Formats: sequence, C-alpha cells, structure tokens
Amino acid sequence: MTFSVDQFRSTIRQGIAMNNLFRVLLPSIDASPVSPYQLNVLCKSVNMPGRQILTNERNYGMKRQKVAYGYAQEDVSMTFHVLNDYGVKEYFENWMGMTVNFERGEVNYKKEYEKDVIIQQLKKDVIFDLSFNFQLPLGLELVGDVVTPDQIAYTCRLENAFPTTMNAIEFNNEANGTVELNVQLSYTDWTGETGFSLSKLTGGAFPSLPSLPGF
Repeated sequence: MTFSVDQFRSTIRQGIAMNNLFRVLLPSIDASPVSPYQLNVLCKSVNMPGRQILTNERNYGMKRQKVAYGYAQEDVSMTFHVLNDYGVKEYFENWMGMTVNFERGEVNYKKEYEKDVIIQQLKKDVIFDLSFNFQLPLGLELVGDVVTPDQIAYTCRLENAFPTTMNAIEFNNEANGTVELNVQLSYTDWTGETGFSLSKLTGGAFPSLPSLPGF
C-alpha cells in the first residue's frame, strides 16, 4: 500500500497513543495506609484487558464454519513500586482479607469485596489538579489526579473486580535493585468508552457534574 506524507500526517495529527501515558483509579480500602492517588503514582505497569470470542465449528452443507457461543477474558495484571513502608503490599493484603478470613478460614460474600477499577489511556500534555479531591459512589477516589475529558483517550472499567493473586517478592544481590509487587485482578466484565464520562460512570448520580473541576 502506498500513501503520501500528507495523508500520513493528516491521519495521525490527533496523536499516536503512548503506552507510558496512563492512570489507574483503584478503590479506597479501609485501614490501608496508601491512598488511591498514591497507588496511581506507584503503578509501574498495567494491562488493559482484551476479549476473545469463543467458537465451535459446525457444518453448513459442505462448508465447515466457526460459530460464536460466548466470550472469555483474562485477568488484569498490575505492577507497583514498593516503598519502605510496604503500604502497597498492605493495601492488597487488606483487600484480599475482605475476600477470605485467613484466621477463621471463612470465605465472604462477593458483594463484600468486589470493587470497580478504572484504567485510562491519557493523551499528551495532561494537566494534574493537585488540589482536587472527590469521592465517587463506586468507592473510587479522585485525589490530585483529575484531567479534562479531552485529555483522556480511552476509559476501561473493570466491573466487580478483586485481587486473586499477589505474587511473591524476590530479593537478590543486584546493586540499586528496587522492590516491585505484581498483582492480578479478576472481574465480572469490562466496559470501554472513548474519553471519559463521569456521569455515565456513576449512573447519572451527580446532576451538577458540569460544575466539578475537570469535568
């Protein structure tokens, strides 16, 4: 395929998405020493989930075709930098403790530990409002990390998410090595939208949203 330089420039003038421009909005967990804003800052990497259509093969006359019967999706992986207070690890320990009472050996109801999680692709020249603090009804907290809708390229919402795996931390003798924590989140489903609509995210719970900074 051939194309001119002007065609290429015209196509990409809105900007190519950069994989280092992202943010995660994690829920507030009681008794955790680290805030959702700090978790976003300490998040080194995260994968936005994909989706696979499950199929079966059937014969239609002399042709064999694939027919969809459902879909599957993988867990979301997050990696965080760990500070000396180990607050990140304690945050996920507390969240996992909401799913299973390890002392009593009891499993709690899913509604007691499921939380929504937001993953966003940001555009260049993002503006951060460090003075803003707003609590969403979903248990998510926007603190010092609010951008305008035109600075958000894509929003993915993990519905009813909870941590299912917290990987081991490995120590070694490498000079200047840092500690990282990797966790996997399972969820019921995910939804995505271009940009970010807080009113859509909250189900229209805030009729005065236009007056909020950043929205």
